Amino acid sequence: MTSKRWVFAVVAALLLPLAACTSATREPSVEQEFPSAPATRGVLLETAFRLGRRPGPAPEVSDAPPGTPLAHRQLSQQSPRDMQEALFARAAALADVVVAPSGISVPGARAFWLRPEAVLGPRAAFQVGTEFAHIHPAHDGSLHMKFPPGVAEKVYQQGWGAPHPRSGTPMVFGPRDAAELEVVWQLLLRSYVWAREGQAVDVQVD
Repeated sequence: MTSKRWVFAVVAALLLPLAACTSATREPSVEQEFPSAPATRGVLLETAFRLGRRPGPAPEVSDAPPGTPLAHRQLSQQSPRDMQEALFARAAALADVVVAPSGISVPGARAFWLRPEAVLGPRAAFQVGTEFAHIHPAHDGSLHMKFPPGVAEKVYQQGWGAPHPRSGTPMVFGPRDAAELEVVWQLLLRSYVWAREGQAVDVQVD
């Protein structure tokens, strides 16, 4: 018995430091990594983000003929397909987001809906139901998304979008390159955080 107790004591002494190391080196949660930012599965919303002027002239946008009042489209300077898919993949991976057909846009538009139990934002943060944003089909590539007060005006001022002619919902032009992808991503994160957390994160204008 004495021998068995001695072996048990030795094993316990060896395992205790290992257990302590496992606990101490565990990866931190998103909230621990970014205590001042909303949880977006490791993606940092830049609260000090500065929105510069979109390069070049504005793309052509069109309203559809009577009878199709929701088809507010981008007709020129379309986003390359890989840029569209990169943006879609990021948004689809956000916590509590469900991808489904849009409840308000054209057929083929992919929408980002929040799980109802995760919604803390105001009704104004959503287009329909819990849909806060959607990306139009590949031949278009623009997005409609809701913004907290004051952000949409800056988006228009800097040439990154235009309001829907009837609903007023902001259209954001699709990203043409990697730099524009990061700009549109920061705008989309503001829409998401307003819908999910009820946090109105502004943008600074250069």
